[in-house]
Amino acid sequence: MRLIFWGVLWTSVAMAAGPVIIAHRGGAALRPENTLAAFRHALKLGVPVIEFDMNLTADDGIVLHHDSVVNPGVCRAEKAMPIRSMKLAALRRLDCGSFARKNSPGYRASPGAGMPSLDEFLEAVKGSGALLLGETKMPDDGSVPVDRFVRLIEAALRKHGVEDRFILQSSDYRTTDMMRKLNPRVRICLLSTRRYKPEYLEVARKHGAHYLMLRLDDATAEQFRALIEAGLKLYSGTSNKPEEWPRYVELGFDGILTDDPAALGEYLKGR
Repeated sequence: MRLIFWGVLWTSVAMAAGPVIIAHRGGAALRPENTLAAFRHALKLGVPVIEFDMNLTADDGIVLHHDSVVNPGVCRAEKAMPIRSMKLAALRRLDCGSFARKNSPGYRASPGAGMPSLDEFLEAVKGSGALLLGETKMPDDGSVPVDRFVRLIEAALRKHGVEDRFILQSSDYRTTDMMRKLNPRVRICLLSTRRYKPEYLEVARKHGAHYLMLRLDDATAEQFRALIEAGLKLYSGTSNKPEEWPRYVELGFDGILTDDPAALGEYLKGR
């Protein structure tokens, strides 16, 4: 009960103060990234937005992993095999929870934690009320068909009834454009918009974005303000430096993405 109480308190304080806490990969400085252990821990803390990464397998399953190849530094694997070349069952058997994390005193390993499928993740979090910020990972070799990948994601969202809580994010705007056509209830967050600096508003309108993910050095205070006044919501890039957090608050960002949602929660509570 204590964890739930503090979780609710952190969520309420964060929302009242301005930016919400976004747990990057579920809170990678606290639990093994992109695992159910991380997501459940973030929810116990009351984190209102859970961020994660999606990849397509050889048999058209969807697994949560940051890279488009299996990262041997995250999951116990003999080598970095492309996820698109492996079947869902084999990927789910990998141990992605045993490694330690340097310079993260709050980190706790979860030996045996596997690489979850999208279905497992949605089943685990759908009753939480948290927003779900999922990224499509598209390998450069063109092995992942855009249409197939996005349709599978959309079908999973409908199956679990979370379309209105889901934000699709990507640096590959083909996937976000496809989702807009398939299901307008799913919100869109554009990544890597610094490629078009300073034409952020034009790019957002072209792709029907609701959110932009930007860093402090991506625009001036006036430019950030103009984007907010135009109706866009701003999420930060990954920010693990406490000295950055006050600036995101001052600039009016709607959310701060961090590997350590506990530390960010304490900062916002202190405000």
